[in-house]
Amino acid sequence: MNEQSRNAAASSPSSGAQIALIFPLITMVCWGTYGPILGRANGLLGGSTALAMSLIGLGYLLLGVFGGLILLKSGLVPDNGAWTREGYKQGFLAGLLGVGGNLGLIIALHLYHRPEVVMPLLFGGVQLGNTIFSCLKLKSLPKRGFGVGVLLLIIGVVATLVYRPSQGSGPDHINWWFLPAVALVWVCWGKYGMQVHTAIDGFKKSGMRAMISLSTAYVAVALLALVWVGAGFDSSVTFSSEGLKGGTIAGLITTLGAWGIVFGNRYVPGGPSVVMPLVFAGAPLVNSFYVINRGDVGWGSVDIRFWLGIVVIIIGGYLVLTNKPAKAS
Repeated sequence: MNEQSRNAAASSPSSGAQIALIFPLITMVCWGTYGPILGRANGLLGGSTALAMSLIGLGYLLLGVFGGLILLKSGLVPDNGAWTREGYKQGFLAGLLGVGGNLGLIIALHLYHRPEVVMPLLFGGVQLGNTIFSCLKLKSLPKRGFGVGVLLLIIGVVATLVYRPSQGSGPDHINWWFLPAVALVWVCWGKYGMQVHTAIDGFKKSGMRAMISLSTAYVAVALLALVWVGAGFDSSVTFSSEGLKGGTIAGLITTLGAWGIVFGNRYVPGGPSVVMPLVFAGAPLVNSFYVINRGDVGWGSVDIRFWLGIVVIIIGGYLVLTNKPAKAS
């Protein structure tokens, strides 16, 4: 009887594991609202990519570097890793990939001011990029469901573009140059997750050190962006108090989302194989509901086929991400 009780306890999910799901849920909300907040802030800043990047870097400085060092020194979160040169190099490279993805996102939202359309395309493509990079690293083909997932992604992308909500202000002309910017995000953020894992391994399994090191890349780029603005090379910049506040909030939000990934991969049973599909499934829905509730578009202008397109993207992305080669992390 006692042995049966122990087996039942071992097979049931612990309360700690259930509580740990709060981390991917935090990321889902943060990354779902990040694009619309950043897009509006960038518009108020005159469309200045450099100033937007500097504000994102400020968020990583405050929560990524300072917050990470405080957590590490205080011992509030167990971390038995060690600082290494290789770990820092890999972490800094991960940060540069993150910066590249943010750069593509800012450009995409500047060229096409429709986060309810841009962000679902972005989230779906990042999962495709992640799986492709996993296949290249492992020199192995994905599982059979991958092809179905890619097909669903294509169908979902076409549906969200064709049936995008009307803003009620005349014809909605698409600047198709936003798509190469979105593709840049697919490449950078598709590779980003694997690079973060490489950094964690380099720091002897220290997620916090990896977060701190990748955050320094954001800070370095932010400083360069500030120099660029200060030297007068960005003639479009507008120093709007609302824009500065919104850009800072966007930087803090995306950094908090990154922490959710770090802690989720560590404490949620199944790690990235559970966390990443959950985040990328929920974030497009959070994004769309946030944009509509904010008043950018009206509920009445949303075609049911647009929602179906987002659902298809979510399902396709899930199939793509969960049909990596068996040994993919």
